[in-house]
Amino acid sequence: MSVLRLTPLAILISLSAYAFEFRLEAGGSYEHLSPHATYGSWKSGFLRLYHRPFSDFTYFLEGSVFSRKHEGDATLGVIGAYKDWSPWLYTYSSLSFGSNSPYLPKYRLDHEFNFKVGEQKNIVPSLGFTYIKYHDVHKDYIVYPGITYYGRDFVITYKHFFNRSDPGSVSSSSDLISLGIGQEGKSWTYLDISYGKQAYLATYLANPQEVRQNAFYVALSHRHWIRKDMGLFGSISYFKLSKGYEKYGLSAGLFKDF
Repeated sequence: MSVLRLTPLAILISLSAYAFEFRLEAGGSYEHLSPHATYGSWKSGFLRLYHRPFSDFTYFLEGSVFSRKHEGDATLGVIGAYKDWSPWLYTYSSLSFGSNSPYLPKYRLDHEFNFKVGEQKNIVPSLGFTYIKYHDVHKDYIVYPGITYYGRDFVITYKHFFNRSDPGSVSSSSDLISLGIGQEGKSWTYLDISYGKQAYLATYLANPQEVRQNAFYVALSHRHWIRKDMGLFGSISYFKLSKGYEKYGLSAGLFKDF
């Protein structure tokens, strides 16, 4: 069961910088795994719609499709929202549902509290919770404290993830560091690094055993406005799972504001 998480959408774009009512994003990714004969290639595509009906509330809807050579095709639906509650608090919430597959959750719930402190409210301690129910007997419970600092033209984030996987109450942890440089309406470049453990009870074995593997992930992503209401985004990534596989990823897409 996966412990590592990518940078949440909430820290990719500052809520205070939202200037659109609607944003439509579409993109896809290709991932090459090694050993290739064993894992093949993974492909995915998504369509995401943001709507900001009020200055302090933004929600989004997302649909994704996945294709894996040895694990089949699957789909995922997500609904989420960002809400400013006060000058010092905003939250991020999302609910995901995946079709029956060995690699998508049956459902997943994420919720994150973000507290804005400091004279300029640009220091943001956070506390997040995740619950994941898979299509087999496995469940994940994740708690992740963190902190984000919004500078003039940069954002830096650190988060630590405590994970418990059931059955077996198998515990593990991981860390995420994210650095973004840029300006809303021009461009953003992000470097994300995540490292830690993936641990769970392998119930598919005749005698279930605990599986514990080191994992490392690094990604460089870029979002660029080609005009005021339109832009492109893309990323390259690398993932290594000890005693497992290596994965090289490439993604690209575009967005349009209305």
